[in-house]
Amino acid sequence: MSSSGILTDGYPSMEEIRAANGWPAEDRFEKGPVAILECVQEIPCNPCEDACLFGAIHVGSPITNCPTLSEDQCTGCGVCVAQCPGLAIFIVDKTYGPVEATVSFPYEYLPLPKPGDTVQAVNRACEFVCEATVIKVLNIKKQDHTPVVTIAVPKEYADSVRSIRRLGAPMVRVSPEAAQPGSLLPDDVLICRCEEITAEEIRRAIREQGASSVTEVKRRTRAGMGLCQGKSCGKIITRMIAEELGRGPAEILPAADRPPVRPVTFSEIGGKQNG
Repeated sequence: MSSSGILTDGYPSMEEIRAANGWPAEDRFEKGPVAILECVQEIPCNPCEDACLFGAIHVGSPITNCPTLSEDQCTGCGVCVAQCPGLAIFIVDKTYGPVEATVSFPYEYLPLPKPGDTVQAVNRACEFVCEATVIKVLNIKKQDHTPVVTIAVPKEYADSVRSIRRLGAPMVRVSPEAAQPGSLLPDDVLICRCEEITAEEIRRAIREQGASSVTEVKRRTRAGMGLCQGKSCGKIITRMIAEELGRGPAEILPAADRPPVRPVTFSEIGGKQNG
């Protein structure tokens, strides 16, 4: 397995996804739309399993298992996409057209795109991949404020495109990982992907608002307050604070960790009783 992955980059590698969740076979893609699960962390979560009307998604016991897909039972209906709290399920349809495929993904930003719009498709690292056309925006009450957007992209990008640039946001030209070691990240680089906080906003918090720890940056910018709770951006913010203050990264106080809660039974709490 490569050294890249969710712990180092903040988003899962293809190796991690295949190992944790599996990947549909090419002959399954040829039959129509299918769900792609990209949930590689063992956390207590199973709404996707309950949401699937066809029993295609499996978490089982313990609840911290990574979900897997029975691809032949999946119809690609997309109900699971909006039900995933981690926004980690996508629908890919490689039969959409001779040269195009569609990718459906959760999208929780305003304003929403409209069918027919030309948008900027991005990959898991939030890097620009290609221009895409919005095919459908599903935003019904049952989805609880998690619209599902479907875009058409060239078929060769169907396995890499996973979202779009927020409408009106400046174009991100490079990712944090693309910067040379020891170089300053450009101001327009997206550091916190969950909250869409740029390097410029983080530097402003340090230079103008006196932030000197990861927690202080978090309070001033919301960086680290998203779904990943700083797993993606925490180390990068530490590096930026160290650069700005002329300190070593080990001298910078990190944010307080919030480990996932795992349910236990009363018998586990009380221990085995004799007699």
